Amino acid sequence: MKRIILFLITVLTLAFAATGFAHTMPESELFLRGIGPGKTMEQAKSIFGEPADRQLFKGDGIRTVTYVYSPLFEITARTGADDPAPEEKLKIVSYSVKDKNITTPSGFCVGTSYQNVQNKFGAGEKFTEYDGRIGYIYSFNNGLTALTFYVDGNNAITEIYLGTEF
Repeated sequence: MKRIILFLITVLTLAFAATGFAHTMPESELFLRGIGPGKTMEQAKSIFGEPADRQLFKGDGIRTVTYVYSPLFEITARTGADDPAPEEKLKIVSYSVKDKNITTPSGFCVGTSYQNVQNKFGAGEKFTEYDGRIGYIYSFNNGLTALTFYVDGNNAITEIYLGTEF
């Protein structure tokens, strides 16, 4: 009887572990040339230079600053609406990359087959957006941070998006 109980506990533990670790992507993949969650906008400027444009938002209790480097690449930082910190000191919470010249540390970029990502790190959680775009999410920090690969009908990556909830 003890063996059966031990066997069932082992099976259940493995089943829960498998769902919690569906992918093997390390957090280092969240960073583009060292820039990612928790880094500052000042650090982004030191790597990517001055942005072509800045978009500012303040309302609903938050303040965001987005550095638009091109229509294909932007980085956003967020803080509380009343935080007086200069924008350069704000922490990065998201980016959107549609530029094929900006890669993840493993070399994945727009135009790469998503199958290459899946072969290296396992499958992300697949979803379909309201506009029909297909995305594959890789979650970190108990779902507070996510790296999403959007793909086209040929399974080629069209956008790499980082989003965080902090």
